[in-house]
Amino acid sequence: MAESIFMRVGEGNTVDLQEFVRATGNFLGLLQEVDSSVAERKSGNLRWRVTTLQNNPSPIIGVTPSLRRAVRDTSEIVGRQVIANIDSLTARGERNKFLSDAALTRVERIAKTAPKMGASAIYTDVRDSRTLTTTVTIKTLSQVQDLTSPKSVSFGTVVGNLDTISVHRGLEFRVWDEESKRPVRCYLQPKQKAQAMELLGVRVLVTGMVKADRYGRPLSMTVETFDSILNPTRLPTIEEMRGLIPDFTGGLSLKEFFEDCD
Repeated sequence: MAESIFMRVGEGNTVDLQEFVRATGNFLGLLQEVDSSVAERKSGNLRWRVTTLQNNPSPIIGVTPSLRRAVRDTSEIVGRQVIANIDSLTARGERNKFLSDAALTRVERIAKTAPKMGASAIYTDVRDSRTLTTTVTIKTLSQVQDLTSPKSVSFGTVVGNLDTISVHRGLEFRVWDEESKRPVRCYLQPKQKAQAMELLGVRVLVTGMVKADRYGRPLSMTVETFDSILNPTRLPTIEEMRGLIPDFTGGLSLKEFFEDCD
């Protein structure tokens, strides 16, 4: 059965309509982005419908997902990943692979409403006596901004799988850095697009100018070069190598050459 998820918008009895629309719009965007990551397809598996609107005492909106196609119901996973990632962001400034850069931006936008209308809560149905809830606060905003604000720029490399090619905000792809276990946004030149398409889903080594956070973890990169490291560069065959080295034996056989050296 599809699992509903709710958002309590702010902490007051009333909220500004513009702030309410902004918060709930980004709530929907966050669900869609996490759904896309869980389903591993851009359109995701789920469509969201409003099933609850109430004041108790703050405004609450509840949405219930339905499946877009005949696929496994991932709504429970999506809800849990949204809540777990916001908890992790607020407490430690960390996220996992299901919270993409676009989803992180949605969390930041919701958190930006906290100074005006108070913290917002996101929660699912309570099942088996487990309370699945999280709160988007001013601290969440601070953690997200600290996570996404570069503190240094230097030449470096990133190794990880190339995924999520995007052309919406310029040409870029994302690499999940194997060392930091975090996604790195990599900005490309138009002439590199074809190569990126060929290497989609492949483990790559990317070099360029890296923007890093205060811990030295890469956030983004202006790409100079990138290539697959799944397969080593093809070595030349013996036939291809023949003639590359001058005849250092002077026409003698190897046996005669080494005997003459004694």
